[in-house]
Amino acid sequence: MPPQSKRTRAVIILVILTCVWGTTFSIVQNAFRDITPLLFAAFRFILSLAIFLAISKDSRRGIRVLFSPKTEKERFFRKQAFIIGSTLGLGYILQFVGLLTTTTSKSAFLTSTTVLWTPIYSKIIGHEQFSMQKVFAVMLSMLGIIFLIHPYPIQDIVIGDVLSLGCALSFGVYILWLDKIHAVANEVSGGEHASVMMISAMQLCIALACILIVMPFTETPHFTVTANSVFAILYTTIFATALSTFIQVMYQKEVSPTSAVLIYTLEPVVAAFIGYLYLSERLNEGEFIGAMIIIVSMIIGQLNFGKKK
Repeated sequence: MPPQSKRTRAVIILVILTCVWGTTFSIVQNAFRDITPLLFAAFRFILSLAIFLAISKDSRRGIRVLFSPKTEKERFFRKQAFIIGSTLGLGYILQFVGLLTTTTSKSAFLTSTTVLWTPIYSKIIGHEQFSMQKVFAVMLSMLGIIFLIHPYPIQDIVIGDVLSLGCALSFGVYILWLDKIHAVANEVSGGEHASVMMISAMQLCIALACILIVMPFTETPHFTVTANSVFAILYTTIFATALSTFIQVMYQKEVSPTSAVLIYTLEPVVAAFIGYLYLSERLNEGEFIGAMIIIVSMIIGQLNFGKKK
């Protein structure tokens, strides 16, 4: 498949993936009535990892490399996997723990600043060159996020705000390093599909370990088995963790990290429209304008289909 066609396909698939993520907001919020946040995240990662290990020998090989690398390339691959796995796990931890002391709107706004941090990281390490088009798209996206989520008036800064910002910083590193890891993964695995399965299993395992280590210090785990909590765990495990991990690892490499993070800013837009359609929540004029601005910024960021970087 020509590079331009592969990139176009990747953009479409990542947009669909982001829409799936957007559907989980209300489901997760309802689930927290019956289960504590990090325990909920732990269930998602445990079950998702189990799925990968059950269906893929390459995933099982990835876990072997994680615990017992045999060559220098495998050891380097493991180091790269630790970066993406730990930043993914840390992002979830900071987001969920931050929600205990800050508001949902402020958390969503601060987490969405990933759209700023990812290109900054990418520029610092020389991974990506920016056109004025990309810079404009990022700035426009941030404006849309402010209109959509309107975290103001912001009163006193609380620890949850700091943790939510830390979440954005962590996810920014994750998105960037997911683009970087494929070269060594392909060398170790011998093929694209095998590398995707290895990366997926390794990052889920490392993120799960991070969550389990931190959980005893941040919450008293509690789980009431209800139809609501079981549905939330199964839905987010299958669609928003296992399937989304495979899709993100498989297709994000076809676009630049900045292009990817611009697509991911659609998540709060989808969440807002889901709330409007099914939860009787209403978008005011400013929120609607913000949603439209984010959509336009995402389109602007993807217009140059002839280049990846």
